[in-house]
Amino acid sequence: MTAGQNPATAGKNRARQGQWLFRQGGLVLGPLLTEQIIEKLYSGTLDGNTEIAPIGQTHYRPLAQLDVFKVDLAKAQAKLRVDAIVQADRAKRARKRNLRVAIVATAAAIAAVGAATGARYLAVYSPFKVERLDEISVEPPTIGLAKARLAAEDLLDYPLSNGDPNRRRALARLQDRSKRGQSRAEPGAGEADADGLRTGAFDRTAINAVVASRQKMLYPCVADEAGKHPGLATKIPIEFVIGNDGRVSKVWVDHSLFKDTALGDCLLKELQKWPFRAYEGERATVGLSFRVGRGS
Repeated sequence: MTAGQNPATAGKNRARQGQWLFRQGGLVLGPLLTEQIIEKLYSGTLDGNTEIAPIGQTHYRPLAQLDVFKVDLAKAQAKLRVDAIVQADRAKRARKRNLRVAIVATAAAIAAVGAATGARYLAVYSPFKVERLDEISVEPPTIGLAKARLAAEDLLDYPLSNGDPNRRRALARLQDRSKRGQSRAEPGAGEADADGLRTGAFDRTAINAVVASRQKMLYPCVADEAGKHPGLATKIPIEFVIGNDGRVSKVWVDHSLFKDTALGDCLLKELQKWPFRAYEGERATVGLSFRVGRGS
C-alpha cells in the first residue's frame, strides 16, 4: 500500500488482481481471475447468488455480497435484462415474419391450385363454347309422322341377307317416305297423306309454338359438343319423337361427328321438359337443323 492510500481502496485493488474459486452444482471450480469472473457475469454463466472465495480460503460468500463485484454485477444484470428484451422482440418479429411467409405461401398454393383448375377447365370446357352460343342458329322445324322413321330404323337394325331385293326395295320406300314426310307440305291433323296414313290428332300449330319458344334452350347442348371441335362450321340435323302423352321419347342426331356423343342425351333431357300437348293417333316427329359456326 502506498503512502496516503485508503486501506479499503487498496483492498479492492488487491481483490481485483487476485484469483477466485467458485462453487457450482456441488463442484468447486477455478481458479479464475477477477476479469474472468466479470466476463461470466456479463455472459450470464455466473450471477449474484454464485458462492465465491479468494484462492486459499474456504469461506464462500454469494458474489453479490463482495464489494469488488457489486458495480459489475449491477451492469451485467442490466445488460442481461436488455438482451432479454431484445431477444423477445426479435422472436416476436420472427414469428410475424414466419406468419406472413406462411400466408403468402398458402395464398400462392391456393392460386396455383386455382390456376391448375382453371387451366383444366379451359382445356376441357373451352371458352369457344360460350362464344358459340352466338354462332348457333336453327332452321324452321319440319313436322311429320314418326312411323316411317321408326320402321326404317328397324330395318337397318337387321342386315339384308344375300342382297334380298324385296328388303332393299322396302327399305328404299321407307327412307323415301321419311324424306317426303319432312320435305313436302304435311296434311292437317286427322287428314290422310299420299300413302293413306293418317296424321292423327297432333296440332302442328301448337307444336311449332312450343318449339319456337324453347328451341334456344337446346343451344348449350349443341355448343358443348361443337366446342370440342374448334373452328367447326357445319349443320347438325336432329329429329325427335313426341309420344302420345306429349313427352319426347326419342332423339336422333344425324351427324357423323355427334351420333355417339353426349349430345343426344343432353338434347333428350332438355326436350323432355317441353310442354307438348297429349294427342291420339300416329306419333309426331319434329326435325330441327342447327347451324354452328361462321359460314355454316
